[in-house]
Amino acid sequence: MRQYEDYVNSVKSDEAGKLTPEEGETTRGLALRISRAAKRVGKSADTWVRDGSVYFVVS
Repeated sequence: MRQYEDYVNSVKSDEAGKLTPEEGETTRGLALRISRAAKRVGKSADTWVRDGSVYFVVS
């Protein structure tokens, strides 16, 4: 899950991250992994889904 922690840490406070699920992944699962990764690094993430991609902001 280090991959998702890296995604969380790479997003600046004034940016939104975007991830698109790969084959076999769901947007809900992807959003959940981002939220959990943010908690592990002491941050919070707001996620939303639009057009099949997961967007997130970290604070």
